[in-house]
Amino acid sequence: MKKSLNIGVFNPSLIMQASPYCGDNVFAKGLEQNGYEVIRFDYRAVVSPNEELISLAQTLKASPPSIVWMGKCERIASETVKQLRILFPDAIFVKWAADVRDTPTEHDLAHCSQVDWFFGTFGGDYLKSHLLPNMIGVGSIFTFTDSDYYSAEEVEPTYLSDVLWTGRRGFGDNPLRNEIIDTLDKIVVKQAMVAKLDSHVDIKMFGHIADTWIGEPDYQQYVNGARIGIGSNSFNRHKYSSDRLGNYMSCGTFYLTQHIEGIEEVFVKGEHLDWFTTTDEMLEKINYYLAHPVERSAVAERGRQRVLEHFDCRPLVRTLLQIIKHNKKQHAWEDVFIN
Repeated sequence: MKKSLNIGVFNPSLIMQASPYCGDNVFAKGLEQNGYEVIRFDYRAVVSPNEELISLAQTLKASPPSIVWMGKCERIASETVKQLRILFPDAIFVKWAADVRDTPTEHDLAHCSQVDWFFGTFGGDYLKSHLLPNMIGVGSIFTFTDSDYYSAEEVEPTYLSDVLWTGRRGFGDNPLRNEIIDTLDKIVVKQAMVAKLDSHVDIKMFGHIADTWIGEPDYQQYVNGARIGIGSNSFNRHKYSSDRLGNYMSCGTFYLTQHIEGIEEVFVKGEHLDWFTTTDEMLEKINYYLAHPVERSAVAERGRQRVLEHFDCRPLVRTLLQIIKHNKKQHAWEDVFIN
């Protein structure tokens, strides 16, 4: 059986994000579902990750991995990756990342100097800026999920809402994210000041205030209990979306997102999800879809099927493996740049 050494974060208590599910698990699980034996190394779970990773690698020399798959790996030095390449000269080295900043991070670029492929949850010029001369190529991942973890289920009444927001305040170049948070929060505050009316919109918000994070299983329960999930990113980048999109839609929750450049290549507006460009338009669409539950449910189910077909663990990783094998995109929506 083919082997993969996956270096990432696999313990949910060691991640710091809105979703309690480790993205590195999506790729490890997807590799397993595509016929790989996966050796997981959680670099945040050990005291000396570089030394312990090399020690682990030494034990694999007799039966080496054909792929080394890295996540963020901010505690793994590029020199360590270089040593792994010496130990596994025939392996393909892959790195994936979901972090977006004004410019690519130093540790991402340091890792890119040692890998063959880089995949990011973004496309366009920002993706291309990760393509260094030593590499074969870079490719985009529009979203990802694990449908065994994010699955549709009935929930208790306490988890129900008309509208759900999960995520911290924005810190990047997208001012609309914080406008969305403020707009929703003002509605919550205004409605709390008067007796509950039938016209009130039940809005639940988590993460925008530091002490309001939710973990498992509450996160999945709130997602399943929402009629509408709202999406927006801290940064505006071509085809950049958070795992919120894939996870909400995998649960069958109707997803209403700020427009993402390139989203039209993946999803059809009003068929799989919907989007807006202003907070006024967001509120109009919230009211519309709350008033049209049959249409909302139909869109949500088509969106769920679209995500499961292309962005669940198995099909997504199969696509990435095919990109690596053939050095070209497998679907129209993927950005792939080759040296």
